[in-house]
Amino acid sequence: MIWRRGLREGGVPAPLPTHDEPPVVVADDDRDVRLMLRTLLELDGHEVVEAQDGDEAWQLIIEYGPSVVVADIQMPGLDGLQLCLKIRESKLSSETKVIVYTAGMATQEDAKKAGCDEYFLKTDPLPKLRDKVRQYTSSRTGH
Repeated sequence: MIWRRGLREGGVPAPLPTHDEPPVVVADDDRDVRLMLRTLLELDGHEVVEAQDGDEAWQLIIEYGPSVVVADIQMPGLDGLQLCLKIRESKLSSETKVIVYTAGMATQEDAKKAGCDEYFLKTDPLPKLRDKVRQYTSSRTGH
């Protein structure tokens, strides 16, 4: 598990979370993608925990009960679709939104069948993903 605050431009630490929401889980086997997503989400005040594979992500999900999971499809252990299915079969199903963030290793239809809430390609504009995370976290915390 990797849990640390990122840095803003100029090396200034990212802000601490502004409310008592659970962290966002970012699961991707590419360290650069995790860093990019963590930095982006921390700019909105989210705490972010990173997983480098689906099995590690599942452990973080059990431990933290996140409101949002952003998962790659193709990664070691559980892939993103298997991870989503596991969440949907668990007691966390109604509370956790799953956003698939993929290079196109599965279709939007595959993601919906697995129970994923959103599907983004890694080539899609990042502000759309950021807005969706913001929407899902604010609906859970009532902000």
